[in-house]
Amino acid sequence: MDTKTRGDGPLLLLLHGGGGSADSFDAVLDILAEHYTVVTYTQRDGGPAERADEAAQLLDDLGATKAAVFGSSAGAAVALDLAARHPRRVNLVIAHEPPAMVLLPDAEELTQAFHDLVGQPDAGLRFIRLTRMLGPVDESVEQAVGSKLTVGAEVNDFVRFQPDADAIKAGGVTVVLAAGKAVAGTPAFRSAEAVADAIDASMVIFPGNHFGYAPMPGINDPAAFGRTMLDLLRSRTQLPR
Repeated sequence: MDTKTRGDGPLLLLLHGGGGSADSFDAVLDILAEHYTVVTYTQRDGGPAERADEAAQLLDDLGATKAAVFGSSAGAAVALDLAARHPRRVNLVIAHEPPAMVLLPDAEELTQAFHDLVGQPDAGLRFIRLTRMLGPVDESVEQAVGSKLTVGAEVNDFVRFQPDADAIKAGGVTVVLAAGKAVAGTPAFRSAEAVADAIDASMVIFPGNHFGYAPMPGINDPAAFGRTMLDLLRSRTQLPR
């Protein structure tokens, strides 16, 4: 497993989104590692439940009794399943824009639109435009980002993700939903709101877009994103200042 560890302190596990890797959070690692042992890794293929089990095994291998977990996009779905399936391994989950489209009023239309993208030559750009995940950017930026994206069949597993609300509530893990200010009203932002309602959790607005932890001039400030995460962690757990 491609794993990266940095810093010293309580364990903080970061779960990347679809197409990400152990390097996805590099721009925020330094600020987080001043206070925590930050672990990132490249997830294996699979749906949210399989990836949650993989994360739990990693925490076992690390000897972690309890960890704080931050997941973004598909990683947020994994984090929520981790709270449902392995509550003894985590004490806090921050789920940043989980793609739980099935909870939305326009679920059928959205999930079909994602399904129709799979395998299409222009799927990356269409995905960017459908999700509006970059926020208010120029078309050239959309095209540049979209040209690097591929949309595989696993997208269907994630946009149809539905958190196990009963298991999450019974497990006793503190769960906070999060979404980017620059993408208010987008499907992923609305999904975060819907999950918060479904599990009776609070929601916090983070700076930036769907990838607020990654540099994007004029939209994202990774340092501000990292500070927001630190403030949230401190407010929900007994962590160092």
